[in-house]
Amino acid sequence: MDETRQLIIEAQQGNQAALNQLFSNWYRRVFNIAYKYFSDSQLAKEISQQTFLVVQEKLGQLREPATFKVWLYRIVTNQCHEHQRKQKTRNNYEEKYGIATMITTTKSPDTLYENNERAQIIMEAIQQLPEEQRTVLIMKEFEGLKFREIAEVLGISENTAKSRLYYGLKALRKMNFY
Repeated sequence: MDETRQLIIEAQQGNQAALNQLFSNWYRRVFNIAYKYFSDSQLAKEISQQTFLVVQEKLGQLREPATFKVWLYRIVTNQCHEHQRKQKTRNNYEEKYGIATMITTTKSPDTLYENNERAQIIMEAIQQLPEEQRTVLIMKEFEGLKFREIAEVLGISENTAKSRLYYGLKALRKMNFY
């Protein structure tokens, strides 16, 4: 976090190279959250770009660099929610499935295919969860955030975050996916 803190300070002072490095360091995490939320790599790229546009625009407002991770996760989550709301109002939301995070060269084609199929099934199940449960599940299980951090990002209590995860996992168990 020391490198991130230094990059934030430099970026806030107008150093474009520091801002670019900050984006580079955090892009994969932002992309993964968006990808797990929508199961669509193109959409995840778009959400990631929008997220970093917001970061670039509002980085000067970040008072405490130590809170960057929570602040960034809140922005990407808000971007995901905003996009989903827009899609629902247009009534043309279409899900696409592809597992961009499962790239590996050491496994056999059969193993890769099986892993890809399994990941698609899991992501389809996660897509069926209510938005609140899906968001907490992604942050906890895929991003490894603590309940305190999830609560902070979403503006809810830790107990609410725990409850949403519990009910999300329970729903996945009912679908025989967890």
